[in-house]
Amino acid sequence: MTAPSASFTPASKAQLRKQIRTARRGLTPNQQRQASRRLCQRLARSPEIRRARHIGIYWPMDGEIDPRPLLARFPGKHFYLPALPRPGRTTMTFIHWPGAQLRYRNRYGIPEPVVGRGAIRAPQKLDLVLVPLVAFDPTGARLGMGAGYYDRTFAFKHLRPGSGPQLVGVAHQLQCVTRLPAESWDIPLALVATDQRLYRCR
Repeated sequence: MTAPSASFTPASKAQLRKQIRTARRGLTPNQQRQASRRLCQRLARSPEIRRARHIGIYWPMDGEIDPRPLLARFPGKHFYLPALPRPGRTTMTFIHWPGAQLRYRNRYGIPEPVVGRGAIRAPQKLDLVLVPLVAFDPTGARLGMGAGYYDRTFAFKHLRPGSGPQLVGVAHQLQCVTRLPAESWDIPLALVATDQRLYRCR
């Protein structure tokens, strides 16, 4: 699979998002389970996960690969789910999970913890965050869903390089494309993990 690089327009972004989202939704439940198992085995062996104590995770949707089996592999670590920005705010809140009560669905149909019903950890104080994505390239450039929640939440990393958590993109291997342009607002990924390999980016 390839992606436009020299002139990456909003229309071409939309086309690529549609193409890859259709491909990952086309995976069977068994293919999804096997991909999740291989991903979590690979991540569990990585020094980045082994060193981290406070880890941001996500609830998969729309065919995204499932990182949640990591909780059973590392019962001594603390995992946090994001909650969408509250009114008047632009950044996500990370809430300790399991333990926090889950709201049934947010505006995108994703279960998320209820703010105020679990321990909150500031994004800057997480050690590592597993970041969902739509597409990526081997250099670590990332194409998200377009809402910009992760970019805004971790924008402080542009001002203070090396601060805050390591950001690890997580995806099916089929989401890898030849090249994506890096935008000025993109969050820097330290690593991309798929069901087939790890890409060390920066």
